[in-house]
Amino acid sequence: MQTDHFAFWIQRATMDTMKLTYSQKRYIQKHYPKESIEMISQRKKIPEDLILQHITNNKRLVLTSEENTQEQSQFIFKEHIPYFILLLLFIIIAYANGFGADFVSDDVYAILRNESAFNEPGYLFTVPTFIIRAAQYLISYKIGGLTPFVFRIWNLIFHMGFVWMTYLIVPYFSKKKYLPFIVASFAAVHPMMSESVTWISGGIYAQAGFGILVSLYFYLRFKSQKLKRYIIYSILAFIFALSASEKVIVFPFIIGLYEFTFGSLRKNVLILSSYFTVSFIWGLIILTRIQERIEYLAVSQGVSAKVSIENPFYQIPSALGTYLKLFIWPRHLTLYQSEFRFPLIQFLFLLSLTLLFFGVVIVSYRKNKSVFFWLCFFIITLLPTLNPFGLSWIVAERYSYLGSIGLYFALSVLLYKLIDSKIYQTVGYIIFTVLLLSFSVRTIVRNIDWQNEDKLWIATGKASPSDPKTHNNLGDYYARNGNLQKAAEEFSRAIELSPGYPDAHHNLANIFRQAGKVEEAEKYYLKAAELNPALWQSYQNIAAIHFEQQDFETAEKYTLKAIEVYPDNPQLYANLAVVYRSEGNNEQALQAFRKTLELEPTNEVALQGIKDLSQ
Repeated sequence: MQTDHFAFWIQRATMDTMKLTYSQKRYIQKHYPKESIEMISQRKKIPEDLILQHITNNKRLVLTSEENTQEQSQFIFKEHIPYFILLLLFIIIAYANGFGADFVSDDVYAILRNESAFNEPGYLFTVPTFIIRAAQYLISYKIGGLTPFVFRIWNLIFHMGFVWMTYLIVPYFSKKKYLPFIVASFAAVHPMMSESVTWISGGIYAQAGFGILVSLYFYLRFKSQKLKRYIIYSILAFIFALSASEKVIVFPFIIGLYEFTFGSLRKNVLILSSYFTVSFIWGLIILTRIQERIEYLAVSQGVSAKVSIENPFYQIPSALGTYLKLFIWPRHLTLYQSEFRFPLIQFLFLLSLTLLFFGVVIVSYRKNKSVFFWLCFFIITLLPTLNPFGLSWIVAERYSYLGSIGLYFALSVLLYKLIDSKIYQTVGYIIFTVLLLSFSVRTIVRNIDWQNEDKLWIATGKASPSDPKTHNNLGDYYARNGNLQKAAEEFSRAIELSPGYPDAHHNLANIFRQAGKVEEAEKYYLKAAELNPALWQSYQNIAAIHFEQQDFETAEKYTLKAIEVYPDNPQLYANLAVVYRSEGNNEQALQAFRKTLELEPTNEVALQGIKDLSQ
């Protein structure tokens, strides 16, 4: 106790003897609260306690700190309104031709074929961690029914918010006047962002990205103003982001990166622990769903139900190199980035890009801490998808939605060196304009691919010829357009690429059935049901084949199998009733029709069947 007391008075005496110089006081008055106390201390080599004491004794600085929220509000709504409007205009121009695109891919199953779920009382709580996204879908359905634009508008709102938050955050890392606008402009129109904006199901990444930037913004406000309420706002925004995508669970490492780069990890352990606590709890929830994810991949895509381990020395350069290539030249944009069987020369190119990138990261730590932070930001946000366990795609454009800001920031800093130069200023503006126009045009062209399922799968087939799902969807496209031979080729190719792919077996069976090859059809239906026992449609179609052959006993057997898998399907009971009636079992037929009406009171087949049997 005496030692502590003595140390206190020694520290107090030391502070009393130390005084700020005139230039130090001027620096504090000029830069606080735009720069945090920690940052001023680090830059000017002044003890934090001395800076805090000066601020406390200076009424003008105290007033500045307390009223900074109002000043920030004025900053947003007065001087910078034209920039916000211009950024919004960029978004509208780049995405206008995608506003009316149809439901495609996952949208079809989550929305178009799931309409009945919107009327169920427990819809919002189907997956509790995604309740906010479910609420968005429910609101859209109540307002516009199954109108794609009403569902897509959420993506546009979050993307707009993401771009504006980018504009607001950049000034915390650079005082260059136009840099926030340049970085935000690239975020607004770059083609890598389009998958998370135009594709309705991809909107979770726009929502998560927006939430993380809001969280980071409030943390930066806390660092500059020391108001604890901003930490609460930041954590709430973090939870909002997690409710859209679990991949942002790494956000605490970004906060840690900021403290490592600009502040002090040791002095902010308690604050950091609050973010890590949120991530830990969310991680426990995610762990309960990993097996569900593995089983989904097994039955829907034909992959092994066991966790496969990727070679990280191949996976990481392939992934990072591909992202960097798409950032520089976004030509091969596709829903399924599946082409990772490279010739050696191509892998060496991606490896070189990756090594060059890490070299720039290392150099930037000494040359430009802000660039270092944002390049590391890019890497950290991708870490959940760089896991070697095969639980996600190696590369997906939507995965880079948030982290791509790091690349935009680095590119913008490079451009700004030209813009800041009197000699090359015009060149800098020309390059910026050309890049912005090029990115916008590529995004507009990419939006065409999202117009409908047919255009999407044709485009995906060109860019992803090694992906079985692509060929399965192309087979569906050709089947809808009456080209059964081409459809059979695509489904067969999907099976060749993934022999355990149940949907491809089922769809090929459909083609054989339409072509009158019922024995081949039944063989593939049985294989599909073996691979995915929940695929009740295969059982039902086998039943239909035998019903047409007047083999009612076998038809009954497979209809009952379908009902066992999907006991709440009214049409299956109606079909069973028809089979019973064909067998002469009228009493059982009546019971099956009545069960149909329990599930669907307006079912016309059941109503007519009961009427006929009652006569």
